[in-house]
Amino acid sequence: MALNASAADTSQIPSKPTSPIVLQSGETYDFGGRTLDGSNITDNGLFRCWGKTNVTVKNVTVTNSPRYAFLGRDCINATISNFKMTNMTGSVGGIRFDQAGNSNGLTLTDITATDIGGHAVEVWNADGFTIGNIRADRTTGCGVLLNKSKNGTVGTVTGNYNNQGGGYATFRVANGNGPNVRVTKVYSRNSGRGFFSVSGSGGTTVNTVDIASSTSEGIYIQDATNTRVVSGKVRGTPNCRIRGGSGNSISADCGGNIAN
Repeated sequence: MALNASAADTSQIPSKPTSPIVLQSGETYDFGGRTLDGSNITDNGLFRCWGKTNVTVKNVTVTNSPRYAFLGRDCINATISNFKMTNMTGSVGGIRFDQAGNSNGLTLTDITATDIGGHAVEVWNADGFTIGNIRADRTTGCGVLLNKSKNGTVGTVTGNYNNQGGGYATFRVANGNGPNVRVTKVYSRNSGRGFFSVSGSGGTTVNTVDIASSTSEGIYIQDATNTRVVSGKVRGTPNCRIRGGSGNSISADCGGNIAN
């Protein structure tokens, strides 16, 4: 049985819910810095926003491995701010807006994730989005993954140990993502990759990068179009690489030639 909660009910939501918190349209859920234990939530998300509009969740920490901390599906004009996730190695992911609907008008600000199974933040099908600063440490997937989303901005994505030894990246765009996506900065250490654009994505511009000690390419632009890294530095990685596609460029200092 899901917990259908209005904003006035946040103080009544238990610290260890036994069912998902089903968010309602037009409501702001301010938890005032509380911590919620999601260990009872093995299906969907601790927070669930399905077919809703104008929902805000803020000032909360989620811990202890719910399947997802937040699962959005056809969740329009959602805002998540000052949202922390920790000790979620048994989770499938942190914040996820899935491909079963649109995520238009999405705003994410001040998101932090530590010890996460899967991607810290994954977004599908957002037309018009504002993502502020995201920090993700020790994730088995990406720090931030954008899929089939366009017309948005991303602040600074900071990641450490994001899928180290694997193919994911601190910041990844995939599955036809873009166009018109602008990113302030990608800071990545000890991850699979720093920045990765793949599978027909296009129209992403990353203003600057600071990438080191990736186990695969620091920057990899594969089968993408009009994807650009304007400045920055990449060190201690196998290389930077552009393969396939057109209109792509890496102007960061990669310490050598750009592979193809």
